Amino acid sequence: MKLNLTIFLLLLTATAFCGERETIRDAHGKVVGTATTDGNKTVYRDAHGKVTITATTNGSKTIYRDATGKVVGTASASGNKTTYRESSGKAVGTATESGNKTTYRDATGKVAGTASQSGNSTTYRDATGKTVGTKK
Repeated sequence: MKLNLTIFLLLLTATAFCGERETIRDAHGKVVGTATTDGNKTVYRDAHGKVTITATTNGSKTIYRDATGKVVGTASASGNKTTYRESSGKAVGTATESGNKTTYRDATGKVAGTASQSGNSTTYRDATGKTVGTKK
C-alpha cells in the first residue's frame, strides 16, 4: 500500500500545474482521469468525473487532500528536487528534475520510475522502463 501511495503522489505532482486541463491516460491510451488547475489548486478526477484528490500549492510546498478534504500527503520542493511525505510526515520518495526528464525514487533511494516530457506530452515509465501512462 505504501508503494502505491508513493507512486500515486509522485505521478500527481508530475501532472500538477502543467496547464489548465490535462488528460491522464494509461499505457494503452485509455483515459483514466483528468487534472484541472485553477490558480494554485489542481483537482484530479477519475475517468467517471469523480474527484479523487486535490493539490494546493503555496510557495514550494504542495498539500494533497483526498475527496473528503483529509490531508494524505505533502510535497516540498528545493531546487530541482522534491520530497514527498505521507500525512504523518514520513518521507516516501523524491523526484529529481534534469532537463526534460524527472526521476522518481522511493524512500530507500531506489528508482521507482521516470517521466519524460516532449512538447506538451509526458510519458511515464516504471523502474524497468515500461510505459505506464501518458499525459497531454
